[in-house]
Amino acid sequence: MAVLHAAREQYELCELDGKPVAFTNMRLDRQTIPDGLYCYDIRDSDNLDGSCAEVKAHVMVNHWGTILCKSPFPLNEYGSYYPENSMNYLGTTVSLQDWMNMSEVDFKEQQATENTMTMGGMG
Repeated sequence: MAVLHAAREQYELCELDGKPVAFTNMRLDRQTIPDGLYCYDIRDSDNLDGSCAEVKAHVMVNHWGTILCKSPFPLNEYGSYYPENSMNYLGTTVSLQDWMNMSEVDFKEQQATENTMTMGGMG
């Protein structure tokens, strides 16, 4: 199982249960995650239908991808978080450095842009 250097990947801006996240479908070397970021693996459902079934520190089976976020998810006593909603992809790709420099206002602007485009330019 290959793990990749976080700074060499590109990330999709997403939102998961109201939290801004940077997503890659690759496994990341945790030693390359900069201080101040939280790194979690995403487990796909047993149906392998691309649904975000579980957020965990490490996932071995049904690994769907990895997310980086600036604040932690509230993990339960077993180290898991079960999302209430599907991941919302914003249609923007960023580098790790861009993600680290992105403010909450910048993220909200990207989100608004994606929402406008989804509605066919209406808004």
